[in-house]
Amino acid sequence: MRWMIGFCTWLLIGAGVANAQPVDEVRISVGGFHVATNGAETAAGVVRGYGPPAIGTTTVGIFSFSGCRRFTVTRPPETFEKEADAGWRVEITPLKVVDLAVTLRLRWVRAIDTTGGFDRSGEDVEVTLEPGESRPIDSVPIAAGTKASDGRPCEMKAASLRVSADFPQMDRRLIGADIWLVERWPNGKERSQRQSIRGLPHRAMPFYFDGIADGDKRLDIFGELIADPRQGSIRVRLKTAAAQAHSGQSGYQSADWFRSTLNVKPNEIVDVALTREGDKLPTSDGRLFSIRIQTKQIR
Repeated sequence: MRWMIGFCTWLLIGAGVANAQPVDEVRISVGGFHVATNGAETAAGVVRGYGPPAIGTTTVGIFSFSGCRRFTVTRPPETFEKEADAGWRVEITPLKVVDLAVTLRLRWVRAIDTTGGFDRSGEDVEVTLEPGESRPIDSVPIAAGTKASDGRPCEMKAASLRVSADFPQMDRRLIGADIWLVERWPNGKERSQRQSIRGLPHRAMPFYFDGIADGDKRLDIFGELIADPRQGSIRVRLKTAAAQAHSGQSGYQSADWFRSTLNVKPNEIVDVALTREGDKLPTSDGRLFSIRIQTKQIR
């Protein structure tokens, strides 16, 4: 049985892996892509899913490509399409997951190639991907003069495969965070702005505070928060920019970036000082800034 273009197929690992325990929430997948004549790469809608990672367990995807856009994927004992112009066997073996980055062994071979210059290309390499990252595997050209299914000239110049790591799209868990920008004056007075944001685990939740006046200059402070739920805690990755607006223009003249990672308990309130090269970021009148956060899992 094969799955045609337009269907995203997540094939579970199978009975032989039933006792292997997934070690984290990251998913591994290999997908087919079309490369247009202008160089743009778009997903072909055919994916072999390999996750959650079962350490040491090898799974296989069989990919076939023919014509202008036709991609299929299956798994052994099924084999390549009879009319395939190109066919790949791709093996994925997760080796470890450390801090959400998955290290895997990628073995692949281009077992069918009618596009010319067939040399049975392949690799056997170790790859480490963080969620949201991908790596190209291989590509083959589409023959000049190939027609699309409607008889028009094919607007694609190549077909390619790519391995990716990411989190599942269908996650109903919801993370909420209250986030404050805290200004402190040299006399000890304090003022804050507060925002409430919500988002999915592992996904960036952007925040933007009102501009801060610093003499005749304007300072915008904004960024993103990523919450990774753990057993009894939430790991928070915070990225904040303090950017000086460019006078009379829509952009920025300069910006400082601050990155922090911390583990917090649900509803715990923590402060993260905005520092630059070891010094706290001040304004011309000596104000100091920090980001105060409180996170919780809503569902």
